[in-house]
Amino acid sequence: MLPTYLQRAFANPVRVLTCVSMATALVACGGGGGNPGGTSSVTPGTPTTPTPGTPTPTTPVVPAEPKMTVQLIDAAGLPITTLSGGQAGQVKVTLLDAKGNIAPNEVVKFTTDDTLLQFTPVSGSALTDASGVAVITVKPASVTAAGAVNIAAVATASGKAVNGGINLAVGAAPLTLGTIKFLPERNEAEILPAFGTAVLQIPITTGNVPAATAPGLTINSLCSNDGTASIVPGALDKGMQSVTYTNKGCLRGTDTITVSLGNFNQTIKIGVGKANIGTIQFVGSDLAGSSIVLRGSGGLGRKESSILTFRVLDQNSIGLPGVDVTFTATTTTGGLIVQPAKATSDATGAVTTTVASGTIPTPVRVVAQATRNGTTISGLSDSLIISTGLPIQKSMSLSADSYNIDGLNYDSAIAKVTVLMADQYGNPISDDTAVNFVTEGGAIATPSQGGCKTKDGGCTVELKSQAFRPLNGRVTVLAYVQGIEDFIDANGDGVYTCGKPIPADEKDPTPYRPLVDSCTFGTGEIAKDQGDPFLNVGNLAIIRGNPGGNTLQRDIDPAKDRQYNSAIGDLPFPYNHAKYDAKGNQQWGLNYIWREAEIVFSGDDPTFIRQFRDAEGNLSDWTTANGPVDTIAGLSGPGCSNQVLYFRIVDVNNNPLPSGTTVSAGDSDKVQPQSVSPNVIPATNRLGGTQHWVNIKAETNCAPGEFSIKTTTPRGKSVAKGYRSGPAAP
Repeated sequence: MLPTYLQRAFANPVRVLTCVSMATALVACGGGGGNPGGTSSVTPGTPTTPTPGTPTPTTPVVPAEPKMTVQLIDAAGLPITTLSGGQAGQVKVTLLDAKGNIAPNEVVKFTTDDTLLQFTPVSGSALTDASGVAVITVKPASVTAAGAVNIAAVATASGKAVNGGINLAVGAAPLTLGTIKFLPERNEAEILPAFGTAVLQIPITTGNVPAATAPGLTINSLCSNDGTASIVPGALDKGMQSVTYTNKGCLRGTDTITVSLGNFNQTIKIGVGKANIGTIQFVGSDLAGSSIVLRGSGGLGRKESSILTFRVLDQNSIGLPGVDVTFTATTTTGGLIVQPAKATSDATGAVTTTVASGTIPTPVRVVAQATRNGTTISGLSDSLIISTGLPIQKSMSLSADSYNIDGLNYDSAIAKVTVLMADQYGNPISDDTAVNFVTEGGAIATPSQGGCKTKDGGCTVELKSQAFRPLNGRVTVLAYVQGIEDFIDANGDGVYTCGKPIPADEKDPTPYRPLVDSCTFGTGEIAKDQGDPFLNVGNLAIIRGNPGGNTLQRDIDPAKDRQYNSAIGDLPFPYNHAKYDAKGNQQWGLNYIWREAEIVFSGDDPTFIRQFRDAEGNLSDWTTANGPVDTIAGLSGPGCSNQVLYFRIVDVNNNPLPSGTTVSAGDSDKVQPQSVSPNVIPATNRLGGTQHWVNIKAETNCAPGEFSIKTTTPRGKSVAKGYRSGPAAP
């Protein structure tokens, strides 16, 4: 008898065939008691014995489904993916039933998720033919419809629903450009005047239907590219694009307008007239300020010329190109020139010229003038100042805020040294003129530069006390700069008139050029031949005013100390030739000019030197012949009276104490010293120190008394000198 599972198998022959065909892959086919989802491992060639009570695995049976294919084809039956404009296509559906057979006579329903398409028939349905094919016509809803869309198809076959679909792109019909023309029509010979307007009509269709939009439409012209015409599109109405054309004074005479749309291009010409000049405006110059320097004084950031810009405008204040403009100066004093004298305005109406300075300071304006269509217009520049030449020796000065700093015993005491310069006309020299400083003692200027650059005609550096310290405590500061030697401008032309030039380049035939060439001294206008500068480091001192002290006055001749003496350490500056020449080079021209100042490194230990006034009113130092130096005669005893004490104060080198040192009365007994005058050491480098006086009031009963005079430096060091009263000389 057959096993039960074989009885079931033979009871269903089809299943037997299926199981036989799958015997190599499955342990069992059908049957009850399987293990859904389980797995089984079988060794090839080894019989598998079912384990009692274990379900046999089975393969799920998937029911067959009907199938549908969807295509979009053109009139030739070729597959397509897009429709545009009025183009129609067909949606073709092929339907198979669940057994894979063609499914005739089935209804297929077509739908879309957008309004871009329309179906024919409008019902959107079709019946499959004997080949299982259903076809429906589709086209864009309008010539302007555009976008992406999906077409879905739904049908029933073998009693089961089946669906499909296809995506496609919908494009608008291409735009077409019609014949363009002006309205009202005009011929090319007819001139549109400046700032006149004309209306251009541009027909545009899409699929032979008036276009509602015209993306990609471009309109330009030769004059609009020049900036002398404007093109302003209006609204697109019923396929007609209106454009307003305005002539802004085009210089071409005839303008060509080009209209482009896709692959379409059209041109039309129109006659245009030039604009009249409305005004000429002064725009400005290339200067930071409003002045240029005198001819020959340029360099170092100074400009001898300036570019002036004007703008030619039409009646509507629009830049007018192609206008010839002439330029003239309101004065040519000193040889001032304007170049070019004529220029043509550019596309924006701008036109430029250059003013070059002369040799005499003067204000000047430039007149710009132009003519168009019989109308002449002129414009005037702002005032330009021709001023500021090179520094001249006579207008150079050097000063300090203190000539006696507390630097003999201390480092870093500071004197601020200022140089001021002007040109031959007394105008401050140009900013950023470089000035060099050197000194025999201490340190001057900054680490970055051994000098300074001028601002508003001057500049300031610091002299700092430190080693080296001259033995006499007197430090010379020398400032020098390139400038011109003193001269008298007899003919008033602003330059040195030369009789015998010395060319800078012997091969250059150019006539005498002031400040470039030199002039043989004595052949031209009256001038001073500047000797070489030198750093005065000798032991003699520059004496300013009355030095005080009879011995010093007799022994020192100030004139000798201004003479160069290498034996005592004087140094020529700058080192531009082999030897020092006090008389100069016997030439007039560009040279070094300089000034010097003496600044004292003062000590803080005072010496009080009593003085007396002689019959002529002069002060002299006290001597033993005048009596005891510390006793004020007549301040006590019979017939006593108030007395005046005269004295001077010096440091160890017979120099003034530091500026700012106070001088006052100290302790007193019986007698009453009044305020000292002056009571503060001024800024001075006076050899022999400073002179003072104080009124001493006697005691009421002429009793003898004492008092003191003391100094207090800015650093707070105080030193006193005592005096006593005494009877009058018999």
